Amino acid sequence: MLNDPFGFYHATTGVHMSRSMMLDELTVLLKSTRMDASQDALQRAIVEENLLGKPTMSSRKWTYKHLRRAYALDASKVLWRTLRRFAEMEPQALPLMALVLVYSRDLQLRKSFDLITTLKTGEELGRMRMEETLVAAFPDKYSKAVIQGTSRHVNTTWTWTGHLTGRSLKHRTRPKPHWLATTYAMFVGYLAGVRGQVLLDSVYSRLVGVDPMTAADHLSTASAHGLLRFRNAGGVVETDFTALLQPAEQLMLHGAY
Repeated sequence: MLNDPFGFYHATTGVHMSRSMMLDELTVLLKSTRMDASQDALQRAIVEENLLGKPTMSSRKWTYKHLRRAYALDASKVLWRTLRRFAEMEPQALPLMALVLVYSRDLQLRKSFDLITTLKTGEELGRMRMEETLVAAFPDKYSKAVIQGTSRHVNTTWTWTGHLTGRSLKHRTRPKPHWLATTYAMFVGYLAGVRGQVLLDSVYSRLVGVDPMTAADHLSTASAHGLLRFRNAGGVVETDFTALLQPAEQLMLHGAY
């Protein structure tokens, strides 16, 4: 199933083969449309109303296509719906939350994170290292030009989110954690099937720059806000994100799905 009911996307080609995470466009879209806007309404806003200020009809259509590939833009998908809700609560958490969502929908970005996680703080990321990582991940699949373009796009995304810094010469940095971004990351990991203590020390926590102790603290804060139920006692970690799910989604998660 390429596009599952929650909003994960499992195609072999992601948006980063053409663009970065498009954080500027996403920010404007969220600020300028209703939280419950349908996919059709968002398409009209981008293509017909030119909300994002693109110069041609073709560029408007391509922008919509890329944003949809990256983020789903579908209120029936809980990953998108929850991102909108949380971004309304804490706009400053958007870059890391958007990263988690596009990571869940973009294979090239996921493969690039394999390299990002190996870099020490302050370590230089040479241009060729990312290209070599992508070549190794997709042997004999893409041309040199495609690999070079994808490398630039993923590096731009990691810079937007605070994992890298610099323009032409990039170095490893650490993103600034935010409790709501951590909550969103843990929610996405939960939907992906990760549970218990493993969730606190998963790729989803590393994406938003937190260790297990900090992740637990952030989930406790989210629990106090009524977003979930969280228990961490005697080495047993229990999370319940039912409050974020519609009844049909609960059935898919715990039963039929």
